[in-house]
Amino acid sequence: MRKIIIALLVIAACLSVKGQEVLPERSEILKTLIKVNDRYMRAHPDPIEKIPYYSRNKVYEANIWTRGVYFEGLMALYGIYPDNRYYDYAYHWADGHKWGFRRDDTTTRNADNYCCGQTYVDLYRLTPDPKMLTKTKAGMNMLVNTPQIDDWTWIDAIQMGMPLLAKLGKETGEEKYYAKARQMYQWTRDSLAGGLYNESDGLWWRDKDFTPPYKEPNGKIAIGAEGMAG
Repeated sequence: MRKIIIALLVIAACLSVKGQEVLPERSEILKTLIKVNDRYMRAHPDPIEKIPYYSRNKVYEANIWTRGVYFEGLMALYGIYPDNRYYDYAYHWADGHKWGFRRDDTTTRNADNYCCGQTYVDLYRLTPDPKMLTKTKAGMNMLVNTPQIDDWTWIDAIQMGMPLLAKLGKETGEEKYYAKARQMYQWTRDSLAGGLYNESDGLWWRDKDFTPPYKEPNGKIAIGAEGMAG
């Protein structure tokens, strides 16, 4: 998985020519994306097979955040290059997990666990079937209908969780999903440990452990740890 992510980052990187930033031709980018993804699918022919976590001696269900992020990318690729294999692979993954979150838990507040719901919404838009979103809606309605807004305590949670609420808002036309996403985002940005967004450098601290008065081993205050716009 890490190799795939690195490869995709390299693809997206700009090439510097005489001080000017230029992107590769779109056709070349697409060709490389297809090549990298085909290699990944060959290496993992069964999308629901449990996977080892790269930094731990454990295996996890294949609908945790690591695979959730991959399928976000796969559906984006399908949007510009609709190879039936991509749809079938994503559908088999989602259906194999019964269109549910990790451990089939609709009460989870952990954004890592409901990241997979983003792909469920994308698949639903292509071939609508109520079963595809029954559990996702149940989980997100629980989130919306409870007062807590302090779940996203690490910066990655915004990427994992907020897009799902936004997708449901667009799909249903219900403002409540947008409102909850905005409240939770603003709490993480402005309130958690003084706010994870570091205005001085325009970056984010990864979580509250890195906000001031935390200092690096060299004695300097840590700059924002993640390159995401406020």
